[in-house]
Amino acid sequence: MSRPEASRPTGEVASSTTDLYRDPDQVSLLSVAAALLRHRGLVLGTIALCLLAGAALALVPGRRYVVASSFMPQTRKAPSGLSGIAAQFGVTVPTFEGSESPLFYVQLLQSRSLLGPLAETVYKVDTDSGAVSGNLMQIYRIKGKTPGLKREAAIKQLRKDIAATADPKTSVVTLEITAHYPGLALLMSQRLLELLSRFNLESRQSQASAERKFTEARLEEVTREFRAAEDRLQSFLQRNRDYRNSPELTFQFQRLNRDVNTNDQVYTTLTQAFEQAKIEEVRDTPVLTIVDAPEFPVRPRPLGLLKIGLFSLLAGMALGGTFAITKDLMAGSRAGQREELLELAALRDATLDDLLHPWRPFRRLVRRMSHGK
Repeated sequence: MSRPEASRPTGEVASSTTDLYRDPDQVSLLSVAAALLRHRGLVLGTIALCLLAGAALALVPGRRYVVASSFMPQTRKAPSGLSGIAAQFGVTVPTFEGSESPLFYVQLLQSRSLLGPLAETVYKVDTDSGAVSGNLMQIYRIKGKTPGLKREAAIKQLRKDIAATADPKTSVVTLEITAHYPGLALLMSQRLLELLSRFNLESRQSQASAERKFTEARLEEVTREFRAAEDRLQSFLQRNRDYRNSPELTFQFQRLNRDVNTNDQVYTTLTQAFEQAKIEEVRDTPVLTIVDAPEFPVRPRPLGLLKIGLFSLLAGMALGGTFAITKDLMAGSRAGQREELLELAALRDATLDDLLHPWRPFRRLVRRMSHGK
């Protein structure tokens, strides 16, 4: 009875793809290329499925429309009165307000103070399937347990659908709004510009109101000081009608007169600033100059099929290659397990044979010892 070999010779070199995969140190680009060619049908099938999935992903959400517009914020100089007062104390006031930077408006267009009212506004849009009416939570069919969660989800979606960029050279801000319906995109763009203009106008009026209150309080204080300086000068002149013959009285007159002139200048400046602040507080003129008004979109936004196709192709190649190599590795592992099972069966038979003939192990041991001598 012949027994199968219990073990593989030590110097034997792996010559099959299975042996290459069983020894990670011997895996090479050739074995990977062989696996890809061996399972080329799986690779091509995966690429085809990814291309189909990409096409479905591009078409399922439906066509989307973009409305673009641009505007330029009107810069407002700081009140000349306040600049004059600050100049008297050696302080330079900026010529324009810092909140009028174009980048400020880019950030403002993504804020909750504008996107919240935009989402809550009720729109009525004509579509191919009929008229659609409601706020954005209803039109977008946003789900949520509470109205607050729905509103937050709508704001999150709006931040994805609204894009704003600013040109620092021209101070022009470009706004783009994307929606599923062309009429909705137009209404949203018009509403957002209205909210932006209102926010800007209210913030300016609020600032002007604060400036008016401050200027009014300061004007009352300066008025009292001005009247006191005039009273001191009047009292001096009444007591000293011929002060020019005395150097001391002349110097005192010049000092009192200088106080009156200084208070007169401050009083005049504050009066002008107070009147300017009252005008700004009630001014309701637009503070945004529309460069390009929003218009009804005539065609939907391009789907970008080339980009989607290229991404799907690369994804299919990566997934297909992974599947092919994984399948080859699993096949190699199963082949290795079969060899191990055969080896285990041979060892089992040899062990049973030794148990039935216990003198055979001693005979082999004696033979080895004699060969060793």
